[in-house]
Amino acid sequence: MMRSSRLWVMWVAAAAVVVWYWLTDPDGGAETLARVQWMAWLVVVAGPVYLLRRALMDDARSLAAYRRALDTPTGAGLVFVGLAILTGLLFLAFAGRATAASMPPGAAQYLPTLAAEQQAHWPQIPLRSALAAQIEQETCPSLKSAKCWNPRAELKTSREYGFGLGQITITSRFNNFAEARKLHHSLRDWQFADRYDPVRQLRTMVLMDKAGFARLSFVGDPGERLAMAFSAYNGGMGGLLADRRLCAQVEGCDPGRWFGHVEQHSLKARAAAQGYGKSFFEINREYVRNIIFVRRARYAGYFGEV
Repeated sequence: MMRSSRLWVMWVAAAAVVVWYWLTDPDGGAETLARVQWMAWLVVVAGPVYLLRRALMDDARSLAAYRRALDTPTGAGLVFVGLAILTGLLFLAFAGRATAASMPPGAAQYLPTLAAEQQAHWPQIPLRSALAAQIEQETCPSLKSAKCWNPRAELKTSREYGFGLGQITITSRFNNFAEARKLHHSLRDWQFADRYDPVRQLRTMVLMDKAGFARLSFVGDPGERLAMAFSAYNGGMGGLLADRRLCAQVEGCDPGRWFGHVEQHSLKARAAAQGYGKSFFEINREYVRNIIFVRRARYAGYFGEV
């Protein structure tokens, strides 16, 4: 009876997680489907793993070793641990290949460059995987889109023009490409005709995020500070500072915390903007949430993070 109950709890919990991922999926269900597909692939992997283990150690049985361990724990216990380790290693060897494939194709090409730029220009970043998630947020309408992790990805509206892995933006009010050339001596000779250079795009994104993070030195918690830096990258530092001031005027709102505090209060327009389908408030808040909570997990393993 207990085993049956456990199985039901596991299935219900798994279904609840799938539904939650689907409802919060920034890709309209595409990311969730990809996750489910690779989870299903693990079931296929389990068969060869079991057969390979049997081929390598056919005489060893986990249940038998466990039962013998009750009488002679030293010898049989070591056999049991060895079987567990062997099974785990074989499973990870197969499953690691499967889960790695869930990243967009372009990510494999540019992640080493991103890691190198972070190490060179911002080695103290609190979450290295967050910038990879930011690239996905900036360039991937869906994980299968040709724009996803593509240095030639462009956004053109009547309001703005953005390009590249970090969607460097130019509008009638500001020109982030011109500002980018002031961030580092290696960017000074960067010409607009050569704007699709992925190395310079990634260097610019790292340095812009770093500058925003440094500007917010009065925010104590590194995670909250990074979230605010992402908000500023998307919606402007002036807008972020105005939102913090608004938060400070609301009872119970802490301007030093983004999640559940500053993120809930803003002077940004809440009516859907023409050409965007959402309000600038929604876009900015989803930007931060998607980077940290939805997309980052895909790259955490690459950077050795949880």
